[in-house]
Order: sequence, then structure tokens, then C-alpha cells
Amino acid sequence: MDITALENLIKSKKLDKQILIFSGPEDFLKERMLQKMMQNLVAPDDQPENLFRLDCSGRDNAIAEHQIYSFSFNPSPRIFWFGSFSSLNVGPRKSFLAQLSQNGLPMNTILIFDVTDNKVANEISSSFKQEFEKIDFWRPFENQIPAWVKKEAAELGGKISNDAADLLIDLTGASLAILFQELKKLIIASPNQPVTVDQVKKSVRYLNQDNIFDFLNNFGNRKTRETLRALEILINGGEAPQKVWFMLCRQLREYRLFHELAADRPDLFAEARDILASYARIADKSDFKANQEKKNLTARLQKIGDNLPEFLAKATSFNNPGKIKNLYLATNFNLSELVKAWPYLIKTDLLLKSGVPDPLATLQTFTTKFLAASLAT
Repeated sequence: MDITALENLIKSKKLDKQILIFSGPEDFLKERMLQKMMQNLVAPDDQPENLFRLDCSGRDNAIAEHQIYSFSFNPSPRIFWFGSFSSLNVGPRKSFLAQLSQNGLPMNTILIFDVTDNKVANEISSSFKQEFEKIDFWRPFENQIPAWVKKEAAELGGKISNDAADLLIDLTGASLAILFQELKKLIIASPNQPVTVDQVKKSVRYLNQDNIFDFLNNFGNRKTRETLRALEILINGGEAPQKVWFMLCRQLREYRLFHELAADRPDLFAEARDILASYARIADKSDFKANQEKKNLTARLQKIGDNLPEFLAKATSFNNPGKIKNLYLATNFNLSELVKAWPYLIKTDLLLKSGVPDPLATLQTFTTKFLAASLAT
């Protein structure tokens, strides 16, 4: 089932499946769909009591089962959101699903499983046979974003002109969450009239600027000037240098891990390396053909992850579409330069943790030397 079909069922209150599998990398669209379900299916007075958010990375399954089978005094559907369901270990996860399948679900109960890999999605679907729907959440193609903005504006009770929608997209950048947030503000401020270009200009500041993910993406693409610019904006804007450093180190560790595994076990990772190289060649494209190819490559990489031992699948994140969107950047580096960089990375880590007087300069120096492959300690 696609997103539009699910939206139509929700609006018409004809959703007849009690098990929904939300897969794909676009977390904001998953959250937005949950909001629409609450608004359309659950009475306003019942909403505070009828939504249960369960974080599977730290929640006891027994607590979840107790809540699912507890008695409710209101007639509205109760919705259970299982976040990070893929993070549950295999044993507890399968036991939990088997228990639910064996006991059945109470009437007016909907379970939503947020998953990041096909293997876990298949476990859920096989547990509940035909009683589920799986929906993939991907960012709309670039040429579809203006129509998405106008649709969301209508659902918020307002309108926005074509030119205003285009300008809003340019100002807010790639994040659908930020785009929706600014759209919502404009709709509230413009009751009973379409949002215009002038209103967007006056109300929306330029948000399409460098954030920590832009910094990491530029670093991964070896764009020294853009990386340094993003870094300066981050630190001068109040971002903690230690946080930026932590995120960068984590990314570099993932790159090195992938290359070391590929070198040690080419029989397991040669195909994955080729897939990531193919993804890298189309990463900056957003046309229909490129997006379809990205989905196919992602599916192939997930299939490889499904056949790996569980600890390797988790370490490589092949089953996580969100991670795959960034892991391809590892192909811009090689193992020898990453190994060579490690003593300098450790040295920089000690400097930042010891309270170096100018952390920005320290980060700038590391970035410049690393991307120039000039790492003499």
C-alpha cells in the first residue's frame, strides 16, 4: 500500500487492518501519518488516553502487552506506536510477535511498527498473515514537493499559491519537517486567504543553511571549502564543538569499519562495495529514474544485510535505509588513508577533551589536513 492509499482510508474511516508496518527512511512522514490517524480516527477527548508510544530500544515487552490487553472506557481506537522496533534483539522480538499473534488483538486496537529493514518487516508480516499493511515512507521526488506542500496546506485548512510554495521550498531546504513547520505557521497567520509570496518573504527567514548533517555530508564528499564554511556557521551559531566532533568521529568510524570488513572478507562485502559505488554516482540526482535506481540499490544492500550474521548486519547498518543514504560516502575514502588518519584523530580528540583554547581552529585544522590527505602528526 502506498501513502496516498493509506491517507484515503484514514480520511474515509475505512481502515480495516489492525497491523501497520511503517518502513522506509523518512521519519517525518511516518510521524505526520500518525498525526493524521489520531485526528481522523480518534475523538478529540479520547486522544490523550488513546495513543501509546513505546520505545522498543528500552521498553519491557511485558509492559506493552499489559497496555494492549487492558480495558478502555472510551469507544475510540487505541493506537500503539512501536518505535525503533528493529532494535529489539531477535529472540524477544519474535517471542513478542508470536504472543500477539497467538492471543489476537482487542477490537479497536491498531499497532504501528516503525521498522528500518525488510527482515524485521517480513517477521511481522509472517506473524500476522493477511492482517497487515506495509507502507514505505520515502521523500517525494523533487518535482512532487510543490504539490505535497499544497496538499498539506489544504489539510491544515489553508491554501498557498504556486509561487509562494516554490519560494518556501527554496528557503527551508531539504528537511520536510522544517518545511511543514514553516507552512503551518503561515497557514495559522493567514486565515481564510491563500499564503502569498510576500507573506513568505516577510515571515520565513532563510533556513536552507548549513546544519550538522550538511557539514558531515560535505566532509564525506571531500568538499573542503563547503565543509569549513558549514563548520564555522555551526560553531559560531552556538553548536558545541564536542558534539560536532563526536558526530564526525562516528562517521569516520563507520567508514573505516566498512573498508576493513571489505578488505578482510571480500567474499561478503565486494558486492556491497559495488552497490555503494553505484549509489554514489547518482546520489545528487533526484529525477524519477535516479530515485528508482536508489530504491533498487537500497533493496539489494538490505538483502545482503539479511544474509549477514546479525552482529555484522547491525555493525554495517545495511538494513537501515537512512544509514545507506550516508554510507555511500565511504567510497570517497580508502582504508590506507583512514588508518593513517587515526593517530591524528586520537590526538585531536585529546586536544578537544582537554579544553583547547580555540576548538574551532582545532576542528578546522583537522578537517583541512584530513581532506587534503596531509596528516603528518
